[in-house]
Amino acid sequence: MSHFSTVKTKLTNRECLIQALQDLKLNPQVHETAQSLKGYYGGYLGQSAEIIVSGSTIKARADIGFKWNQSSSVYEIIHDSYETVPKLGQDFFSNKLMLAYGQRMVRAKAAELQEQFGECSIAEGTNGTVQTLRLTFAGHQEVQQYVRR
Repeated sequence: MSHFSTVKTKLTNRECLIQALQDLKLNPQVHETAQSLKGYYGGYLGQSAEIIVSGSTIKARADIGFKWNQSSSVYEIIHDSYETVPKLGQDFFSNKLMLAYGQRMVRAKAAELQEQFGECSIAEGTNGTVQTLRLTFAGHQEVQQYVRR
């Protein structure tokens, strides 16, 4: 039987989550207030979320929602595993989404630090299953010359 499950996450940054979903080609619909999620049978089962990936995007019958939990200050994932797992894989949320989200968080932090430390370049590397993002800041040095008299 198909039903929605709620998964607790550590996703806290709205913009990075939206960008990660876009990076994964999931075309999220973003709303200021929670909207109803469509279930397997086409109806609405009382679940809602502010960020929604339409089931049709992944050729599934149920939507995926990311709902802000005010008390814990994180997004919760609301999905129907009977629909999402065959389409996205068993480890999609814990692996692929978290990797894309982590990359977006690093890039956001780099942009923030760039104001303090100057120009920043990001180099990406992969060694087996480990992906590395290396940030290099070109420190601005102030040089003053004094004339002796």
